Amino acid sequence: MHPWSKITAPTLLPGDEQQHVYMLIDGAQVDRVSLRLKSHAAMIETVAVFGQPLAPDRFDATPHLLLLRDQDAIAALMRQLQSSLGSFGAISIIVSPLPLSELAIRLRARLDARLPDQFDCINRYFDGRITPHFHACLSPLQQQVFFSVATQWWVLDHAQEWQNLPCLFTAVDGFQAPLELDEAQQSALIDACYPHTVIEHFMQSDEELLETVPQTQRYAYFRDALKAAASYGIDGGASAVLFCTLALTRGAEFFRLPQWAAELERVKRGEISLQQALEAQHD
Repeated sequence: MHPWSKITAPTLLPGDEQQHVYMLIDGAQVDRVSLRLKSHAAMIETVAVFGQPLAPDRFDATPHLLLLRDQDAIAALMRQLQSSLGSFGAISIIVSPLPLSELAIRLRARLDARLPDQFDCINRYFDGRITPHFHACLSPLQQQVFFSVATQWWVLDHAQEWQNLPCLFTAVDGFQAPLELDEAQQSALIDACYPHTVIEHFMQSDEELLETVPQTQRYAYFRDALKAAASYGIDGGASAVLFCTLALTRGAEFFRLPQWAAELERVKRGEISLQQALEAQHD
């Protein structure tokens, strides 16, 4: 049974029956999304968030906004897409009174972000794995303005449960691009999203080992492993991935074992590397 077959559509909040229901799809997380979106009875119209026309080789790597016939269409499209979805962040559900063309324009403007070093980048809010962490790192005013395009914005959280991000729709858009993040916000977002990066690494390099952790528990598993690694001064890169590999192969709390505790303290003091600590083990 495909993992997505167990996930049902979100139960939309009452009171918005006359509004439009949209599905936001991150094409990069869907196998051959161009084929999947050619036609479906549940879908009225679709538009690429980055703008159109698109070259064929870019279509499948682009987020798409789908106008659905009604909220029952969500379940129908999920059944259509479930075998091709690469992660639980591939789709988000947006409820908004805005017509498709206007919502697409407002979402397109929100792609522009600027980091503290004045580096301009793409805001990947359309990746449902990132969206809740992005929402959490914003100030209350930034949250209110950024998500003012919708009355409901649903994403699957890391436990694969639908989460409705707080929204307060405004007819007049107060958002001004680019969205500027400060150092603290950038750091919080990077830290919160890093477990997803590690999960992606194992999906590409050792999916069999990754399968030892249930999908609904993976984010929390690697979040905790990375937190433990950081306590020994291992903050990222290959050493952090090695620490996570050891957690998968030796047990989630391997670092508490006596033979590891002493060596990891040496790693923390900078006397040896984690790789050298591993080579000293005979477990």
